[in-house]
Amino acid sequence: MSTYLRLLRFIKPHLRVFGMAILYMVGSTVLNGVQLGSVFVLADRIVTDEIIPNPAWLPHWLLGVVDWLNHADRVPLVGFFACTIPVLFLLKGLCDFWQSFFMTDTAQRVIRDLRQRLFDHFIDLSIDYHTKASTGTLMSRILYDTGIVQNSITEGFTDLTLQSLHVMMYLAIALAIDWKLSLVILVMAPLIGWPIARIGQVLKKLSHQSQTAMGKLTSTIHESLSGIRVIQAFLAHSEARAKFESVNMHSYQIQRKLQKRMTALSPLTEFIGSCAGAWFFWYGARQVLSGVMTLGTFLVFLGAMLSLIRPFKRLARLHGINQQALASAERIFNVLDTSSSVRELAQARVLSRFHREIRYEHVSFHYDQRPVLRDVSLTIAFGETLAVVGPSGGGKTTLMNLLPRFFDASSGRVRIDGIDVRHVTLSSLREQIGWVTQETFLFNDTVRENIAIGRTQASLENIITAAKMASAHSFISRLPKGYDTIIGERGSLLSGGERQRLAIARALLNDPPIIILDEATSQLDAESEHLITEALEHLTRERTVVIIAHRLSTVRLAQRIVLIQEGRIVESGSHDELLQKSPLYRRFCELQLMDAGSSRSSLDSVSGVA
Repeated sequence: MSTYLRLLRFIKPHLRVFGMAILYMVGSTVLNGVQLGSVFVLADRIVTDEIIPNPAWLPHWLLGVVDWLNHADRVPLVGFFACTIPVLFLLKGLCDFWQSFFMTDTAQRVIRDLRQRLFDHFIDLSIDYHTKASTGTLMSRILYDTGIVQNSITEGFTDLTLQSLHVMMYLAIALAIDWKLSLVILVMAPLIGWPIARIGQVLKKLSHQSQTAMGKLTSTIHESLSGIRVIQAFLAHSEARAKFESVNMHSYQIQRKLQKRMTALSPLTEFIGSCAGAWFFWYGARQVLSGVMTLGTFLVFLGAMLSLIRPFKRLARLHGINQQALASAERIFNVLDTSSSVRELAQARVLSRFHREIRYEHVSFHYDQRPVLRDVSLTIAFGETLAVVGPSGGGKTTLMNLLPRFFDASSGRVRIDGIDVRHVTLSSLREQIGWVTQETFLFNDTVRENIAIGRTQASLENIITAAKMASAHSFISRLPKGYDTIIGERGSLLSGGERQRLAIARALLNDPPIIILDEATSQLDAESEHLITEALEHLTRERTVVIIAHRLSTVRLAQRIVLIQEGRIVESGSHDELLQKSPLYRRFCELQLMDAGSSRSSLDSVSGVA
C-alpha cells in the first residue's frame, strides 16, 4: 500500500489535469444513469401506459420531471425520445473522450517525471553502482518498468475511478427500487473478491520475474549490438542467436503465465455476475407476472444489476494490472532509494584553484572485499609530471579514480592543497581535473559538442584552441563540416587516434590545473603519438600531469615514475634511475615498453649505456 501511495504522489503536480478527468468521469456516470432511467419512460409510459413511480425521496426538480412525463401524451414522448437519445449519446461520448484524454495526459506527465527522476538519479549514482549494474537492466527500469506503471495509471486510475462511480450509481438505482433484493450483491462481492486476491498474489510474483527477464533481454540486445564487430569477426552468430533465444524464450514463458492468469480474471468475474443476474431475472420476472412490479421498474432494476457485472469485471482486471504496476514501482523506488556511495557533505566548501600539492596519505581501497590499494602514500607537486606504471590490475587507475572521487578510499585520505577531497564540493573538485581514459567515449553529436561537453557556453575560439593543443585541429578542419560534423555513435566515423585526440581536447578545454592521462596514447598511431607527445611537452609546463601508460615515449615525459605492484608503491624515481636500480622496472620495460626483438640493445640505448 505504501508503494501505491508513493506512486500517487507523482500525480500531485498534475492535479488540475487529473481533476478534469474526474469531472468528466462524473459526467459520463450521470449520463449512464439517465440512459438507464429512460427505460422507465420507454417501458412504462410509452409501451404499457403505466404511471412511473414517483417516490417522495426524489429531489424536487426530479419529481417535477417525473410528474411531467406521467401527464404527457405518449405520441409526443416518442418524438421527444427519438431526439433526446442521440443527444444523450453525444454528450456521453464527449465526456468519455475528454476523461480518456485527460487521464492519459496525466499518466504521460507522471511517467515523464518518473523517467526524468530515474535518469537524474542514475547519472548521480557513483561509479561503483554502474560497475555492478548492467546497462540493459538500467534501461529496463527507465523504459519497461515505467511503461508498466503508465499502463496502470492510464487504465488503472481510470477504471478505479470510473468503474467505482458506476458501481455506486447502479447500486443506488437498485437499492432505490428494492433494497432488500439488492443486498444479494453482498453475497456476490466476496465470491468475486476471493479468487481475485488469490490470483493477484501470483500476478505480483510473476510480474517481478517478468521484469527481471525483460532486464536480461534488454541487456542481451544491448551487449550484442555493442559487440556486433566482434560477433561478425569471430563468426559468433550462432552463439549470439542461441543466447538471445534462451533469454527471449524465458521472457515469453513468464509472460505467458502472467497473461494466462490475467485473462482468467475476466471470465471468472463474468460467470459469477451472470449467475447473480440470472437469479435477479427469475425473481423479478415472477414479480412482474404477479403484478407486484411494473415492467419498467423490473427492466431498470435488472439493467442496474446486470450493469454491475462490467464494472466488477473491470475492477477485477484492474487488480491484476495494479499488481504488475506495484512490482514495477517497487523496482523503480528501489533505485530511487539507492544512495550514492560518494556523497557531498552539507558543509562542503568550494575548492580554490589547485596550486601546491596532491597528497595521498596511507590510502587503502577495497572493491567487494578485495584489496586493490594497500597503504599508499604519495605526494605530487604542482607542475610535476608523474608517470604511474605497473602490471595490469596493480591499482594504477584506481589510485587516480580516488582523486576526483569516483570512489572514496576505504581508509586514509586524499588531500589537495591540504584539504581532504571529501570536504569539498564535487563540482569544484572535478572541474579542476581533465581526464582522458583509455577507452575513449564520444557521443553521436558534432565535434564541437563533444569537445565542449559540460561546458555548453564555451566559445568556438576556445574549442579551437583546445583542439590545437591536442593536435586535433588539422584533421577536424578536413572533415565535411569541420567542427559541426556529426561523428557517429561512439565516434565511429573517426579513427582511434582521432577519437583520442578529441578526448584530449575535451580534457583541456577548461584549462584544468590537473590532467590525468589513463593510457591516453594507447590507440594512437606513430604519427598521432608524436603529435600528442609534442603537445604534452607544452602542457606539462603549466599544470600537474599524471600519466598512466605502458609506452616508453609517454613515460619518459615524466619527471618522476612511480611503479605500483599489487596495490603498493614499490619503486619511485626517474626513468634512468629506475633502469639502474630496479630489476622489476627493467623487466617491466622489457615486457611492455620495448618493441619485441632485441630488448637488451633497446634498453642500453634508452639508458645511455654503450
